[in-house]
Amino acid sequence: MGTPKDTEELGFLAFTSRTPDARFDRLDLEQQRAVDSDEAPLRILAGPGSGKTRVLTNRIARRIADGSIDARRVLALTFTRRAANQLKSRLNRMGIRDLGAVGTFHAVALAQIRQYRSDRGKRQPVVLAGRRPLLRELIGDFPNLRLNMAAAEIDWACSQALTPDEYRNGSGRGRVGDTQARQIAELHRSYMAYKRRRGLLDFDDILVECTELLRNDDAFRDAQHWVFRHLFVDEYQDLNQTQFNLLRQWVGERTDLCVVGDPDQAIYGWNGADAEHLINFCADFPSAGTEVLTTNHRSQPQIIRAAKAVLGRTSSESDPEIEDRQFPTTADFSDEWEEAVGISRYLRQERLPETRWSRHAVLARTNEQLQVIARALSQFQVPHRLRGQGGVLKLPEVQDVIDRLCSAGNELATLAADLFDEFDHGPQSRVAELAVQYASEHAHADGSGFRDWLRTLRPGDLDHEEDGVDLVTFHAAKGLEWPCVIIAGVETGLVPIRSDDPEERRLFYVAISRAQQQLHLTWARTRRTGERLQSREPSPWLRLIETADQRPTRPSGERTARHLAKARKILGVELDTETALRDRRLRDWIERTARSRRIEPAALLPDRLIAKVAEAAPTTISQLEMVTGLGKSRLNRIGPEILAVIAER
Repeated sequence: MGTPKDTEELGFLAFTSRTPDARFDRLDLEQQRAVDSDEAPLRILAGPGSGKTRVLTNRIARRIADGSIDARRVLALTFTRRAANQLKSRLNRMGIRDLGAVGTFHAVALAQIRQYRSDRGKRQPVVLAGRRPLLRELIGDFPNLRLNMAAAEIDWACSQALTPDEYRNGSGRGRVGDTQARQIAELHRSYMAYKRRRGLLDFDDILVECTELLRNDDAFRDAQHWVFRHLFVDEYQDLNQTQFNLLRQWVGERTDLCVVGDPDQAIYGWNGADAEHLINFCADFPSAGTEVLTTNHRSQPQIIRAAKAVLGRTSSESDPEIEDRQFPTTADFSDEWEEAVGISRYLRQERLPETRWSRHAVLARTNEQLQVIARALSQFQVPHRLRGQGGVLKLPEVQDVIDRLCSAGNELATLAADLFDEFDHGPQSRVAELAVQYASEHAHADGSGFRDWLRTLRPGDLDHEEDGVDLVTFHAAKGLEWPCVIIAGVETGLVPIRSDDPEERRLFYVAISRAQQQLHLTWARTRRTGERLQSREPSPWLRLIETADQRPTRPSGERTARHLAKARKILGVELDTETALRDRRLRDWIERTARSRRIEPAALLPDRLIAKVAEAAPTTISQLEMVTGLGKSRLNRIGPEILAVIAER
């Protein structure tokens, strides 16, 4: 290892302030400060790609290694099972296995409720799969209410820990008016009474009941405080009031709390999440300190600039190799179907035979957009998967596996292991894998407990891994990343849907920042909504991205020399001056033409073929086909232009 000065210049260092340990990750200076900080409580503000999971993992590992925390007393809270698994697997790779609890708010709270009832000989709760079916039965008494609107308002009221009367006499009036607020409150009251009579809990009831137990039962609270002494919370900007109330009870008067979050990625306000909990953390916990992670290690500089431009910020990111980067590109199409076809063709052209389809993702604002794109991908035989929708549970073969597991009683662990061996791939294996995980994490796991636990999961937790292009909504894409990202429907009416909502801007920022290397933006000049065909304009945020673009406009001698060196490396030969000039002319033509036509440069000629074409200098379409291996239809369209560029003097 070099001196601290040497490692600082590289931007990374190992654990220099403490004893080096090969198990730990290499960290940049900001990350290192956050890992080593002795502040308690501690807030870590972490932008996209800044390594928040790496920091959270290494902070837990560092404190376990130096003896300042007991691994068995850790409570690490996430918002998805996927994030919990990622955190736990990273810690396992560091040799840390005997952890207290790593899971979602709902899963941890449900486990504590079940333990409480079991210890006292009380009947275990029955968890509802969702509110909608029960509300549909009860709404008949309120003919002037629409189910979707009423259910959304009840969801919001529960996330804010509001009683029906508090909703009716407070926020509800401003949201839907006095008459509607009164009827929704009455429906909510009927719903609560129905659950009480039948001993049912819904998603938010799990959090509320655990909060009340901690608040009102001293023995239960003291037991939980003894078990869980070191608390960590991921994605703190997504906390709603009900979750915050529970967290305060888990923390109590103690200070060993570390949270990570980013107010710029607060995109769930519609669902009751409130980034003010992150912003006001130091007011809620007056002795708290703050560390900030600003360096994006995920995305290329040109993508970082695009993302920051959407928020109205300039980027200080510099890129000495800027002319060799693939800049964000845009393309417009006549309608949504042509857009989906264009995306399908782009993916078939861009994906290399030796790479996985899952390196690519198509993001869209709505599920309806993704359904159209999925149909086009199927037509073009592009493997794909709809992520974050929980569709796996709707498959009959998966339902059969779930029923078998939930009927297993105390034999759940044995049956889960057998099914996991039986289904070595596909959606059934995902459910069996979840059952194995549940059984390993719960001392008295049984089938009924597994069914309730499944209902605490988010749709994205149920995705199964198969190679295919990921189709994901902006919301479901949060926390994920891909080398190549296509964002569809970047037009008014979708991006943004509501122009006066600042959360829409943050949502687009999140979508852009999922891309690591390539970003392609598409939009449709017309789009069908219901039976109407509407004209569309490009999103106003596209202009912000174009303005932030720092791509060079003229070739330079240094740039030509760099491309020549690159071409030599690809071909393994020395290029003469004429070949170098043809290479430069081709690259200039591709850049100029792609920009004017608003298409991806690779649609004209993939980067990997430019040097080969410059070296071979073909003079006919047939020769060009032999050099590139591209299809005839594509070459008939662009081949004459390529040959003309090669022939220039």
